Amino acid sequence: MGKRTALLFIIMFFIGTDTFIISPLIPTLQELFDIPTKYSGWMVGAYALGYAIFALIAGPLSDGWDRKKVMFYGMISFSISTILCGFATDFWSMILFRFLAGISAAFTSPQVWASIPVLYPASKSVKVSGIVMAGLASAQAFGIPIGGLLASTHWSYPFYVIGLFSLVVSIFIHYTLPSMKPIQGQATKLPIFKRYIPLLTSKMARRSLLGHFFSIAVSWLLLLLLENG
Repeated sequence: MGKRTALLFIIMFFIGTDTFIISPLIPTLQELFDIPTKYSGWMVGAYALGYAIFALIAGPLSDGWDRKKVMFYGMISFSISTILCGFATDFWSMILFRFLAGISAAFTSPQVWASIPVLYPASKSVKVSGIVMAGLASAQAFGIPIGGLLASTHWSYPFYVIGLFSLVVSIFIHYTLPSMKPIQGQATKLPIFKRYIPLLTSKMARRSLLGHFFSIAVSWLLLLLLENG
């Protein structure tokens, strides 16, 4: 595995770990912040909501920017917002910091996938994509148990560790990846939401989106089942 591939793998590993780490911590945070059960799920939902809303904007916007810079600043923002989660003092501050972490991840993750066909020839893109996707799978297999072990000492430790390591990763992004400036064309001049029209009219894109949707939905469902015993 080359340095760039390893870096992309690690980025998705930390983002994936941060995405799912809140679920096993909910019982502890619910008791700590005195949150009714019916509202505790919003600590998971806040991150997902921030990601879902801003991913729709981040993708088209970043098409007109240097992807390396978007990834770099997105990762820094992700690390800071994750560290702030460890300093949360109540339900609403945790909601805010998780929402900010979701926004940051929404700007960072798409750059990872979009950079693969830029950094690698077509013959290697599929293999690299598989390795990077394994970063997300590894986050669920190893990141969450490690986070749970850290949380057994104090609930905030997983956020501090993920945030600090993500900050280190951002330094590697700056020095390891080349500039990936956009190729200016008609598509980058269109209003943001009009750029989705060709995507929505593509059968292949719709099938890929549906497959990805079910993949993520199953991951979250499994976590919720584990959380509820």
